[in-house]
Amino acid sequence: MIRAPDLGPAPTRISNIRERIARRMRESLSSTAQYTLHTSANAAGLLALRARVKASRGALPEININDLVVWCVVRALLEAPALNAEFIDGRIYRHSAVNIGFACDTERGLLVPVVKRCDTLSAAELAARMKELAARAVAGSIAPDDLSGATFTVSNLGGLGIESFTPILNPPQVAILGVDAIQVKPVRRDGQVAFIDAIGLS
Repeated sequence: MIRAPDLGPAPTRISNIRERIARRMRESLSSTAQYTLHTSANAAGLLALRARVKASRGALPEININDLVVWCVVRALLEAPALNAEFIDGRIYRHSAVNIGFACDTERGLLVPVVKRCDTLSAAELAARMKELAARAVAGSIAPDDLSGATFTVSNLGGLGIESFTPILNPPQVAILGVDAIQVKPVRRDGQVAFIDAIGLS
């Protein structure tokens, strides 16, 4: 008597959202020329500002490192508008408004809420809006309009200790930023080696 191989527990079908995400990622990789540049930046200013915010509880809303990074990204895109753009049908469309999508992990899959007109928001307003959208995404009550219209995306895995990764482009956007963990890094200064807190950027 021949026994059927033991394949373990029955497979679990992924959700429609996860299937759609997987399909879009495959399409992105097959239809665009992608490459990743890895670098790092001194995070001393971010950490100092974060400490000041934490010390001023009551006077300021909760603002974390990711909120500050996204706020910096908005300022950078205003100086580098070529990255705040979309590539559609062989043409590049630059946008004056900065609409940031940020990756948000939920039980249903990865969602990308979008904060519209980030360029008009203060750091505190941006942080509050991101937290509001993330909470809706996790709860499953986010509106479709809040998941569309991004001109640039930020994906932060630093909180998970990830040192470097390759974020997948979200077409028709022309660029995406992966934010890595903050690590102690040696740098040369005036012929001496110093150690700094560096945040990885992909």
